[in-house]
Amino acid sequence: MTYRITLLLCLCLTLGACATISKKDPSLTLAPTGFKAPVSRVPAIPGETNGTGAPEADLGFLDVDDPWQPFNRSMYEFNARFDRAVYLPAVKGYETVVPYPARKGASNVIDNLNEVPAILNCSLQGRGKPALRSFIRLALNSTFGFLGLLDVASGWGIRRVETGVGDTLGVWGMEQGPYLVLPFLGPSNLRDAAGEAGDFALLWLEMKYVYDLLDVRNRRTTAYAEFAVRALTLRANIPFRYHQTGSPFEYELIRFLYTKKRELDVDKE
Repeated sequence: MTYRITLLLCLCLTLGACATISKKDPSLTLAPTGFKAPVSRVPAIPGETNGTGAPEADLGFLDVDDPWQPFNRSMYEFNARFDRAVYLPAVKGYETVVPYPARKGASNVIDNLNEVPAILNCSLQGRGKPALRSFIRLALNSTFGFLGLLDVASGWGIRRVETGVGDTLGVWGMEQGPYLVLPFLGPSNLRDAAGEAGDFALLWLEMKYVYDLLDVRNRRTTAYAEFAVRALTLRANIPFRYHQTGSPFEYELIRFLYTKKRELDVDKE
């Protein structure tokens, strides 16, 4: 789930940086002119004016269904503390101990394994071309890329398809439902939470088949190691840091951006 909001989180960082610059650099602040525009504090009825002769802006598009906001805010802070105290130090240790070529190879293998659920979800969504693209990537990287260690498909201009069960449910007509912040995973909603469970089930089935194929004996230890590498690789590729957007409304900003992006993700399917 988290990879879906990387672009949004980068946008948050950009907005926060702009806000910080404008506060610290006097050259970017206009001198006061003594002019004050009249402000109406009375809510306007849609279609009426705000007392200045101009129609009142309709800001309803900013609304997000968030009935569990106290829980979500608490979970957001929990994730922020966990990220700062555990997740990021673990990522730093991983990057310090494991050389870059090994980390890149592991990341490529994970991406190659993820092509299988992408093929399935694209097929269920009725998207033939993206399903074919994911299949071609899987075939190329599993052969010429030495079982996925090298991402030769991207080098040939064949881009990855980012999708999951949450997208499939959306294409099938399931509404997003209320906003929900998941522990460790971050922004979500009821549909995407169900999608995460589906993604996990597909991953479990895929890795069971892979372990059978490779005749892995100590599966529990191998599964723990695989999960750790997946988690560390995922976080290492996300530049977002909690409470560093420069905005006092970081929770609201991320909530809005995530919700709107997920709407667009499903609409384009």
